[in-house]
Amino acid sequence: MSRPVTRRPPKRNGGFSWGRFPMGDTGIVCYRLFRRDLTGAVHIQSLHFYPQDNRRAVALALREACHRLRDCVDEIDLAALGVTA
Repeated sequence: MSRPVTRRPPKRNGGFSWGRFPMGDTGIVCYRLFRRDLTGAVHIQSLHFYPQDNRRAVALALREACHRLRDCVDEIDLAALGVTA
């Protein structure tokens, strides 16, 4: 990543949110993805990226993780509703 990365705390909304946390002077950046299920439980996916990672690879990995988290929480919600997929 070529630009300095700043901290971004997660927004407090009902469904999906994310946060970006630089890890000191190491250059490692932690992205945390959050999503709530119907019962209100929070599910988290955490990814770490290094300074040598390019932006395209980071974006693709974040998109894939977001979809994995969404699918996982949707399965939990469907099971709670008693609906089979």
